[in-house]
Amino acid sequence: MKVHARDDPSVPSNLARKAGSIVRMGAMIELDDDEWGLVEDLFDPLGRRGAPARYERRDMVAAILFVARTGCQWRYLPERYPPWEAVWQQWRRWRGNGVWARAMVRIAHLVRQRAKRRSPEPTMVMIDAQTVRGGRAGPTFHNAGGRGGRTVGAKRSILIEYLGLPLAVRVDPAKPHDVKVGRELLAEHLHELPLVRDVIADRGYRGLAALAARQHLGLHIKAPPKGSTGFVPLAPLYKVEHAFARLGRWRRLSRCYEGTEASARAWLEVASLAYLFARLRKEPP
Repeated sequence: MKVHARDDPSVPSNLARKAGSIVRMGAMIELDDDEWGLVEDLFDPLGRRGAPARYERRDMVAAILFVARTGCQWRYLPERYPPWEAVWQQWRRWRGNGVWARAMVRIAHLVRQRAKRRSPEPTMVMIDAQTVRGGRAGPTFHNAGGRGGRTVGAKRSILIEYLGLPLAVRVDPAKPHDVKVGRELLAEHLHELPLVRDVIADRGYRGLAALAARQHLGLHIKAPPKGSTGFVPLAPLYKVEHAFARLGRWRRLSRCYEGTEASARAWLEVASLAYLFARLRKEPP
Protein backbone atom coordinates (compact mmCIF):
# COMPACT_ATOMS: atom_id res chain seq x y z
CA MET A 1 0.00 0.00 0.00
CA LYS A 2 1.35 3.43 -0.95
CA VAL A 3 1.48 6.09 1.73
CA HIS A 4 1.14 9.64 0.44
CA ALA A 5 3.13 12.45 2.02
CA ARG A 6 0.00 14.10 3.40
CA ASP A 7 -0.94 10.84 5.20
CA ASP A 8 2.51 10.08 6.59
CA PRO A 9 2.91 11.31 10.19
CA SER A 10 6.69 11.46 9.74
CA VAL A 11 6.36 14.24 7.13
CA PRO A 12 6.02 17.80 8.52
CA SER A 13 2.59 19.27 7.91
CA ASN A 14 3.86 22.20 5.84
CA LEU A 15 5.65 19.82 3.45
CA ALA A 16 2.67 17.48 3.32
CA ARG A 17 0.42 20.31 2.15
CA LYS A 18 2.83 21.05 -0.69
CA ALA A 19 3.20 17.42 -1.80
CA GLY A 20 -0.02 17.43 -3.77
CA SER A 21 1.06 20.49 -5.73
CA ILE A 22 4.02 18.61 -7.24
CA VAL A 23 1.71 16.74 -9.61
CA ARG A 24 -0.18 19.88 -10.61
CA MET A 25 3.12 21.65 -11.26
CA GLY A 26 3.64 19.42 -14.28
CA ALA A 27 0.72 21.09 -16.04
CA MET A 28 2.63 24.38 -15.99
CA ILE A 29 5.35 23.06 -18.28
CA GLU A 30 3.41 20.61 -20.47
CA LEU A 31 2.60 21.43 -24.09
CA ASP A 32 -0.98 22.27 -25.02
CA ASP A 33 -2.71 20.78 -28.07
CA ASP A 34 -1.53 23.45 -30.49
CA GLU A 35 2.06 23.30 -29.25
CA TRP A 36 2.16 19.53 -29.41
CA GLY A 37 0.87 19.69 -32.97
CA LEU A 38 3.99 21.67 -33.95
CA VAL A 39 6.37 18.85 -32.99
CA GLU A 40 4.20 15.73 -32.96
CA ASP A 41 5.59 14.44 -36.26
CA LEU A 42 9.11 14.54 -34.79
CA PHE A 43 8.36 12.62 -31.60
CA ASP A 44 5.64 10.36 -33.00
CA PRO A 45 6.26 10.06 -36.77
CA LEU A 46 3.75 8.39 -39.03
CA GLY A 47 4.77 4.99 -40.33
CA ARG A 48 7.01 4.30 -37.36
CA ARG A 49 8.20 0.70 -37.46
CA GLY A 50 8.05 -1.71 -34.56
CA ALA A 51 5.47 -2.73 -32.00
CA PRO A 52 2.62 -0.31 -31.22
CA ALA A 53 3.48 2.16 -28.48
CA ARG A 54 2.10 1.27 -25.06
CA TYR A 55 2.19 4.88 -23.89
CA GLU A 56 1.41 8.13 -25.64
CA ARG A 57 4.51 9.91 -26.90
CA ARG A 58 3.02 13.18 -25.69
CA ASP A 59 2.95 11.81 -22.14
CA MET A 60 6.58 10.75 -22.55
CA VAL A 61 7.59 14.27 -23.55
CA ALA A 62 5.62 15.72 -20.63
CA ALA A 63 7.40 13.39 -18.20
CA ILE A 64 10.84 14.34 -19.54
CA LEU A 65 9.98 18.03 -19.25
CA PHE A 66 8.91 17.39 -15.64
CA VAL A 67 12.24 15.73 -14.83
CA ALA A 68 14.16 18.57 -16.49
CA ARG A 69 12.21 21.28 -14.68
CA THR A 70 12.10 19.75 -11.20
CA GLY A 71 15.38 17.80 -11.26
CA CYS A 72 13.66 14.82 -9.63
CA GLN A 73 15.04 11.32 -9.97
CA TRP A 74 13.46 9.03 -12.53
CA ARG A 75 11.97 6.82 -9.84
CA TYR A 76 10.13 9.79 -8.33
CA LEU A 77 8.05 10.58 -11.42
CA PRO A 78 4.43 11.22 -10.36
CA GLU A 79 1.86 8.57 -11.16
CA ARG A 80 0.16 10.78 -13.74
CA TYR A 81 3.03 9.99 -16.11
CA PRO A 82 3.96 6.63 -17.67
CA PRO A 83 6.19 4.30 -15.61
CA TRP A 84 9.64 5.75 -15.14
CA GLU A 85 11.31 2.72 -16.76
CA ALA A 86 9.37 3.32 -19.99
CA VAL A 87 10.11 7.06 -19.95
CA TRP A 88 13.80 6.44 -19.33
CA GLN A 89 14.04 3.98 -22.24
CA GLN A 90 12.31 6.43 -24.56
CA TRP A 91 14.56 9.20 -23.29
CA ARG A 92 17.60 7.16 -24.31
CA ARG A 93 16.23 6.62 -27.80
CA TRP A 94 15.43 10.29 -28.32
CA ARG A 95 18.81 11.26 -26.90
CA GLY A 96 20.50 9.25 -29.62
CA ASN A 97 18.46 10.31 -32.65
CA GLY A 98 18.70 14.09 -32.23
CA VAL A 99 14.95 14.76 -32.09
CA TRP A 100 15.29 17.47 -29.43
CA ALA A 101 17.75 19.42 -31.59
CA ARG A 102 15.44 19.25 -34.61
CA ALA A 103 12.50 20.43 -32.52
CA MET A 104 14.61 23.34 -31.23
CA VAL A 105 15.37 24.57 -34.74
CA ARG A 106 11.75 24.27 -35.85
CA ILE A 107 10.35 26.27 -32.92
CA ALA A 108 13.12 28.86 -33.13
CA HIS A 109 12.23 29.48 -36.78
CA LEU A 110 8.57 29.85 -35.87
CA VAL A 111 9.34 32.35 -33.10
CA ARG A 112 11.39 34.40 -35.55
CA GLN A 113 8.53 34.44 -38.04
CA ARG A 114 6.08 35.67 -35.42
CA ALA A 115 8.43 38.20 -33.85
CA LYS A 116 8.51 41.31 -36.03
CA ARG A 117 7.81 39.04 -39.00
CA ARG A 118 11.44 38.14 -39.46
CA SER A 119 12.80 35.58 -41.88
CA PRO A 120 12.91 32.13 -40.25
CA GLU A 121 16.60 31.80 -41.10
CA PRO A 122 19.00 34.02 -39.12
CA THR A 123 21.82 35.94 -40.77
CA MET A 124 23.83 36.44 -37.58
CA VAL A 125 24.63 34.19 -34.61
CA MET A 126 26.32 34.68 -31.25
CA ILE A 127 28.37 32.07 -29.44
CA ASP A 128 29.41 31.74 -25.82
CA ALA A 129 30.16 29.10 -23.19
CA GLN A 130 29.42 28.44 -19.54
CA THR A 131 31.38 26.24 -17.14
CA VAL A 132 29.24 24.44 -14.54
CA ARG A 133 30.19 22.25 -11.62
CA GLY A 134 29.65 18.53 -11.83
CA GLY A 135 27.29 16.85 -9.41
CA ARG A 136 27.74 13.19 -10.18
CA ALA A 137 29.29 10.53 -7.95
CA GLY A 138 30.58 7.87 -10.32
CA PRO A 139 32.01 7.55 -13.83
CA THR A 140 31.69 10.78 -15.74
CA PHE A 141 33.27 12.92 -18.45
CA HIS A 142 33.85 15.88 -16.10
CA ASN A 143 37.29 17.33 -15.55
CA ALA A 144 38.88 20.48 -14.14
CA GLY A 145 38.54 23.67 -16.15
CA GLY A 146 37.19 27.20 -16.10
CA ARG A 147 39.06 30.14 -14.61
CA GLY A 148 42.28 28.81 -13.11
CA GLY A 149 41.10 25.23 -13.60
CA ARG A 150 39.18 25.38 -10.32
CA THR A 151 35.83 24.08 -11.61
CA VAL A 152 35.46 20.32 -11.96
CA GLY A 153 32.53 19.86 -14.28
CA ALA A 154 31.40 20.51 -17.84
CA LYS A 155 31.45 23.30 -20.41
CA ARG A 156 28.15 24.21 -22.10
CA SER A 157 28.43 26.03 -25.41
CA ILE A 158 25.43 27.63 -27.06
CA LEU A 159 24.63 29.22 -30.40
CA ILE A 160 22.12 32.08 -30.19
CA GLU A 161 20.51 34.26 -32.86
CA TYR A 162 19.76 37.98 -32.53
CA LEU A 163 16.48 37.58 -30.60
CA GLY A 164 18.23 35.39 -28.02
CA LEU A 165 16.80 32.10 -29.29
CA PRO A 166 18.98 28.98 -28.85
CA LEU A 167 19.74 27.31 -32.18
CA ALA A 168 22.28 24.66 -31.16
CA VAL A 169 24.08 23.51 -28.04
CA ARG A 170 27.07 21.40 -27.13
CA VAL A 171 28.48 20.02 -23.85
CA ASP A 172 32.14 19.07 -23.32
CA PRO A 173 34.47 18.50 -20.37
CA ALA A 174 35.38 21.74 -18.65
CA LYS A 175 39.06 21.70 -19.67
CA PRO A 176 39.05 22.43 -23.45
CA HIS A 177 39.37 26.08 -24.43
CA ASP A 178 36.27 27.97 -25.54
CA VAL A 179 37.73 28.37 -29.02
CA LYS A 180 38.19 24.62 -29.49
CA VAL A 181 34.61 23.69 -28.54
CA GLY A 182 33.24 26.77 -30.28
CA ARG A 183 34.98 25.78 -33.49
CA GLU A 184 33.45 22.31 -33.28
CA LEU A 185 29.98 23.69 -32.53
CA LEU A 186 30.10 25.98 -35.54
CA ALA A 187 31.49 23.25 -37.79
CA GLU A 188 28.61 20.96 -36.78
CA HIS A 189 25.81 23.45 -37.39
CA LEU A 190 26.85 26.11 -39.89
CA HIS A 191 25.59 23.96 -42.77
CA GLU A 192 22.13 24.10 -41.15
CA LEU A 193 22.26 27.93 -41.18
CA PRO A 194 22.76 28.83 -44.86
CA LEU A 195 22.06 32.56 -44.47
CA VAL A 196 24.46 33.23 -41.59
CA ARG A 197 27.07 35.80 -42.57
CA ASP A 198 28.31 37.09 -39.21
CA VAL A 199 29.39 35.63 -35.88
CA ILE A 200 29.56 37.72 -32.70
CA ALA A 201 31.57 36.62 -29.67
CA ASP A 202 33.65 38.00 -26.79
CA ARG A 203 37.43 38.24 -26.65
CA GLY A 204 37.81 34.60 -25.69
CA TYR A 205 36.84 33.60 -29.23
CA ARG A 206 39.43 35.56 -31.19
CA GLY A 207 40.87 32.20 -32.22
CA LEU A 208 37.84 31.64 -34.48
CA ALA A 209 39.27 34.07 -37.05
CA ALA A 210 40.72 31.32 -39.26
CA LEU A 211 37.44 29.37 -39.33
CA ALA A 212 35.48 32.53 -40.07
CA ALA A 213 37.80 33.34 -42.97
CA ARG A 214 37.43 29.86 -44.47
CA GLN A 215 33.64 30.05 -44.17
CA HIS A 216 33.55 33.63 -45.52
CA LEU A 217 32.00 34.87 -42.28
CA GLY A 218 32.46 38.14 -40.50
CA LEU A 219 33.81 37.65 -36.95
CA HIS A 220 32.91 40.52 -34.62
CA ILE A 221 34.67 40.50 -31.25
CA LYS A 222 33.05 42.52 -28.47
CA ALA A 223 35.13 43.78 -25.55
CA PRO A 224 34.43 46.07 -22.58
CA PRO A 225 35.68 49.67 -22.84
CA LYS A 226 39.24 50.20 -21.66
CA GLY A 227 39.50 50.87 -17.96
CA SER A 228 36.12 49.35 -17.10
CA THR A 229 35.88 47.06 -14.09
CA GLY A 230 33.37 44.44 -13.03
CA PHE A 231 30.68 43.03 -15.26
CA VAL A 232 29.93 45.17 -18.30
CA PRO A 233 26.97 44.11 -20.51
CA LEU A 234 28.00 43.92 -24.15
CA ALA A 235 25.24 44.41 -26.69
CA PRO A 236 24.00 42.17 -28.16
CA LEU A 237 26.02 39.49 -26.32
CA TYR A 238 24.07 40.03 -23.11
CA LYS A 239 21.26 38.05 -24.76
CA VAL A 240 23.42 34.94 -24.49
CA GLU A 241 23.82 35.51 -20.76
CA HIS A 242 20.07 36.00 -20.48
CA ALA A 243 19.46 32.67 -22.21
CA PHE A 244 21.91 30.88 -19.91
CA ALA A 245 20.16 32.43 -16.90
CA ARG A 246 16.76 31.24 -18.06
CA LEU A 247 18.02 27.75 -18.78
CA GLY A 248 19.66 27.66 -15.36
CA ARG A 249 16.20 27.74 -13.76
CA TRP A 250 15.69 24.16 -14.91
CA ARG A 251 16.83 22.15 -11.94
CA ARG A 252 18.35 19.36 -14.00
CA LEU A 253 20.81 21.99 -15.22
CA SER A 254 21.65 23.44 -11.80
CA ARG A 255 24.81 21.33 -12.06
CA CYS A 256 25.93 18.74 -14.57
CA TYR A 257 24.60 15.46 -13.17
CA GLU A 258 25.20 13.40 -16.30
CA GLY A 259 27.75 10.68 -16.93
CA THR A 260 28.10 11.27 -20.67
CA GLU A 261 28.36 14.26 -22.96
CA ALA A 262 25.39 12.97 -24.99
CA SER A 263 23.08 13.00 -21.96
CA ALA A 264 24.29 16.43 -20.83
CA ARG A 265 23.72 17.85 -24.32
CA ALA A 266 20.25 16.29 -24.58
CA TRP A 267 19.10 17.76 -21.24
CA LEU A 268 20.32 21.17 -22.38
CA GLU A 269 18.30 20.70 -25.58
CA VAL A 270 15.19 19.73 -23.58
CA ALA A 271 15.39 22.90 -21.50
CA SER A 272 16.14 24.99 -24.61
CA LEU A 273 13.08 23.61 -26.38
CA ALA A 274 10.88 24.46 -23.40
CA TYR A 275 12.38 27.96 -23.30
CA LEU A 276 11.59 28.39 -27.00
CA PHE A 277 7.99 27.34 -26.42
CA ALA A 278 7.79 29.91 -23.62
CA ARG A 279 8.98 32.57 -26.07
CA LEU A 280 6.49 31.36 -28.66
CA ARG A 281 3.59 31.84 -26.22
CA LYS A 282 4.51 35.53 -25.95
CA GLU A 283 4.32 36.11 -29.72
CA PRO A 284 0.84 36.49 -31.27
CA PRO A 285 0.20 34.10 -34.19
